[in-house]
Amino acid sequence: LAICMADFAYSAENEAFNTLNLSPLVQIYGLPSLDNALLDSQDSFEIKVEQQAANYHSRSFKTDESILLDGETWRTNVNLAYALTDSSILSISTPFIRHSGGHMDSLIYNWHDTFGMPQGERTKDNHDNINIQYAVNNTQIVDIHSTQTGVGDIRVKYSYKLPTLSQQWILQSELKLPTGETKNLTGSGNTDLSLGFMMDDSTSFKSQHISIWAGGATTYLGDADGALSNNQENIIWSIRAGAGWRPVETIGLKAQLDTHSAIYNSITRELGETALMLTLGGDYPFSPKYRLERFAVEDLITESAPDITFSATFVARFQ
Repeated sequence: LAICMADFAYSAENEAFNTLNLSPLVQIYGLPSLDNALLDSQDSFEIKVEQQAANYHSRSFKTDESILLDGETWRTNVNLAYALTDSSILSISTPFIRHSGGHMDSLIYNWHDTFGMPQGERTKDNHDNINIQYAVNNTQIVDIHSTQTGVGDIRVKYSYKLPTLSQQWILQSELKLPTGETKNLTGSGNTDLSLGFMMDDSTSFKSQHISIWAGGATTYLGDADGALSNNQENIIWSIRAGAGWRPVETIGLKAQLDTHSAIYNSITRELGETALMLTLGGDYPFSPKYRLERFAVEDLITESAPDITFSATFVARFQ
């Protein structure tokens, strides 16, 4: 592939964050990654490498159901996208998943302690452990006490940009394939399909250098392997909305809200609550074809998602 420097100016678009709920029993499913911008030149090609790290520590003990989540999930993802036409792209996403005790417990504990924030289930002497348990009616469904790694579920996505004048509307379909393993929580063991749309408006507030985006999707989740499917929902809705401000051409500051309905029919907050996540961060296109994005995700509905998720993404575009 020849690199065409002249075809790519510094990014003036504010692209939506790829915020995912990395709670260990949720991330095995194919909740959608909704995009508000596409490659707009036929035969152009994009490589995107994402590194996400989510830390969680919570527990719920109910009469017939109990869950304990203590650990860190790291998701390393490589996404390859190709512009089939000026208005459509095909992409494939391959993740590598690692569940472990991690390294961020003491940092988060000290942060909460410094600012007088509640620690929840965290204690000063209980750092960097992995303990993921889920039981229903005294039957243990998940019981993980050691590091688990593996290739996750591969995703294939097709996106099409509608021919509109002022706002950009993108239709998307995403297929998640069962390439991971349910036993180590790198996949669900079945196929999921999402259909969704995104609206991007970069004209209404153009003079303020602000763009906004919003959209949603419906996802059909195939039944997970084993007893996890007993309490699993099959139809899930997701909504994404955000805004970006680009004070100068090479710096973008962004905020985004993501929500999805509960994956499980559960009385625990970890599995049975609608999730709501706030993402704050920005991007820096440091050359015509390279861009770096960094962001952090906080759970606004406590325990419905990891306490904190950090992410860094490197993007390269070619012609």
